[in-house]
Amino acid sequence: MTTSQIEELLKSKEDYKIAVRLACILLVAKGQSSRQAQELFLLSHNQICIWANRFEKSGIDGLKDKPKPGRKSAITIEQLTWLKNLVINESPTAHGYNTETRTAPILVKIIEKNCNIIYSDDMVYVLLKKKLNLTHKKGKGFYPEADAEKREVFVESLKKNS
Repeated sequence: MTTSQIEELLKSKEDYKIAVRLACILLVAKGQSSRQAQELFLLSHNQICIWANRFEKSGIDGLKDKPKPGRKSAITIEQLTWLKNLVINESPTAHGYNTETRTAPILVKIIEKNCNIIYSDDMVYVLLKKKLNLTHKKGKGFYPEADAEKREVFVESLKKNS
């Protein structure tokens, strides 16, 4: 690959890590040593050599981070699809709860009942955010048994007393 092609890749990539790696490789391709690139980018000389070798073998894909080792997810892709549909399209009242607000404890119980997987409240939020790209909003309490007229009278009396 020529230096002009590397420069074009560098300009077109959004990912900062890959851009820095490409910049290091570009300096080496233009004749600077990996030790000079190390000083400029404050990176390890060995890592620059590893990136250059990976780039030679695999192109831009060689500069991407390799998957990190870790425990296999307990929830399957089908179950994640089901969970996303549940969160977006279904109400907790359809599962026997007396609220329209989806909370982590409610989702934990629904997941345990339907998928036989026990998660903590925090892990449910991680699943929603990292695996399903969903964000949560803090909901306002809604009580279907509350009397709207009494509430209005109460709110007005608070405003008068303040």
